[in-house]
Amino acid sequence: MHTVEEVIFGSNRYEKTVHLRDEVMRKPLGLSIKNDDLSFEKQATVLAVFDNDQILGTGILVFEDESTAKVCFLCVKPDLQKSGIGRAIINDIEKRSLQNGIKKIYLESRLTAMNFYKKLGYTEYGEIQMMKIAPVQHIKMEKILSLQTAQS
Repeated sequence: MHTVEEVIFGSNRYEKTVHLRDEVMRKPLGLSIKNDDLSFEKQATVLAVFDNDQILGTGILVFEDESTAKVCFLCVKPDLQKSGIGRAIINDIEKRSLQNGIKKIYLESRLTAMNFYKKLGYTEYGEIQMMKIAPVQHIKMEKILSLQTAQS
């Protein structure tokens, strides 16, 4: 079982989430996360899974309004993908969302991760698009939350 913890913006552990996101999501594209505006994360819920002081995975929950939340920057160390870490983070995000009255979660998934989200009950909508900050194909996905979501 992977324990998901909330990370304080600007802390040492937060910096580890930024480093992991850079390594997994930006460097393979020849980019740097240091060029991204991460200031929105001050108001977001930054989550991570650690093994002692080693970061294994991270994701960010943003409450957009009283009924909608967005998942950003979900990533897991490449050698640990398919080990349940991403699922643990998404489950935690869904639980926190339900506790805050959120009815719908959406995200922009890389096409390569779409099946991961489909297995967790997310459905795609809209057109495939290239994101400016990560120029690979993405698709919008969403999930309508229910009380059953919290028990799964």
